[in-house]
Amino acid sequence: MTANNPILQKIKLVNFSLLIGIVLVLWQLFYQISTPFQLAFLSVALLLTGIPHGALDHLVQQENAQRSGKSFKLSVFLGQYLLNMLIYALAWYLFPSWSLFFFLLISGWHFGETDIAVHPQQPLLTAAMRFLYGIFVLGWILLAHQHEVTPILLHLVPADGLLFGKWLWLVNQRFWLLPLSGFMLLFLLVWNRFYQHNPHQYKLTLQLLMLLLCTYFLPLLPAFGLYFAGWHGLVTLFNIKGFIIGKNKTADKTLFKVWQTALPFSLLAITGLLLAGYLLPRYAPLFDPLPLLFVFLSVITLPHVQVMHHLNNTLPA
Repeated sequence: MTANNPILQKIKLVNFSLLIGIVLVLWQLFYQISTPFQLAFLSVALLLTGIPHGALDHLVQQENAQRSGKSFKLSVFLGQYLLNMLIYALAWYLFPSWSLFFFLLISGWHFGETDIAVHPQQPLLTAAMRFLYGIFVLGWILLAHQHEVTPILLHLVPADGLLFGKWLWLVNQRFWLLPLSGFMLLFLLVWNRFYQHNPHQYKLTLQLLMLLLCTYFLPLLPAFGLYFAGWHGLVTLFNIKGFIIGKNKTADKTLFKVWQTALPFSLLAITGLLLAGYLLPRYAPLFDPLPLLFVFLSVITLPHVQVMHHLNNTLPA
């Protein structure tokens, strides 16, 4: 029974993420992590869980359709998925500041949906906690790495625009905003813990807090990779596995087999990103590839959030 407990399985794998985080923190404190290794770490993290957890969206949507008694066609789903991505990519070109602001909002909400469980009979409280939690996660990671975030923002939005001006104001207030973000994350996670019925859930909460603490001491890229892939992507893969499998005949599938199922779409997404990363420097030598990565993540996040919303609201507390 214990071996098949999904919470205990999550704890074991997140322990591995936490071990990596501690090693990276020690490395950074004593030697400093080189930029090539930071890029390599983020790439591997995205390959292992970051992108694969979104590459299963078609299976999640198929399960959603089956549970609601609706038909599902993969071609229609992929067409709508790509259309959402193209529209959002066009919005980035036309309205970069608003597109970035929207990306931060949906990312915060999505992180909150993953980390904050549903409270029975309290949907408004759940929604408020999820949104606040997600905003404070972003605040914690971004403000802790202001010197790295600012140049990226300058490649995404105008320096004289409203959004960049607000960012500079936040940076100037980080002496109290950063501790506030940390305190609110602790408060919301501990509060959420009291609504959860699984006796092992507190261990996952403690692991998440320790992972977020590790991100403070790391450069931006490994910090983002540690939370996004080492926690968010990993936990989401487990949630998807349980949602798709349920009690049907494929219930013996391992997480690795589920990951293999995501591989074709994962490779397709990674190939597109690598191709863009290869061609753009050749034809635009002054192009900075890092902002491209965040735009890429944003355009695949929009349809992913829409698909995952129903799943996240079916998970038990």
